[in-house]
Amino acid sequence: MKITLLILLCSLQSLAFGHDYFFAFAEVAYNDISQQFEATVSVSSHDLERIFDEKNWSIDDLETAEENTENFTAISNWMLNQFRLSSNENVANFTVIGCEVELSGMIRFYLESAPIEILETLTVKFDLLMGDFPEQQNKLTLYYRDRTITKSFLQTAYVQEIRLENS
Repeated sequence: MKITLLILLCSLQSLAFGHDYFFAFAEVAYNDISQQFEATVSVSSHDLERIFDEKNWSIDDLETAEENTENFTAISNWMLNQFRLSSNENVANFTVIGCEVELSGMIRFYLESAPIEILETLTVKFDLLMGDFPEQQNKLTLYYRDRTITKSFLQTAYVQEIRLENS
């Protein structure tokens, strides 16, 4: 009886410490002088590890980018396919310029776009991890001139428009 009770309590405890939600955050700023977007995309390393295991990648591939450029490039391309930004017909061509694996369990990807002319509307696709986690929710904060605009992204709404008029 004691063993059964112990197993039951351990099972309940493991359920309490697991999480049923998945998230990623992006902060994006437009530099009027260089006409480039600068962005940081933050995601939980715990969530990425499952995906990376399926693709035979490792979190270590991010920390040793110089030593393992093939995997770093593959990871960067995978991530950039799930984070896209455009203004009318102009697509922001992002490059991952670095990343940081934090002790807190977060991974930050640092991105920079090629110069792009932006007009009054931005279209953002941010479905990072949504193909793997049905409960994924992402959030983007855009810093544009004197404005801060925040948008939420769900599986049913992973493309959002941001109006920049009067800016």
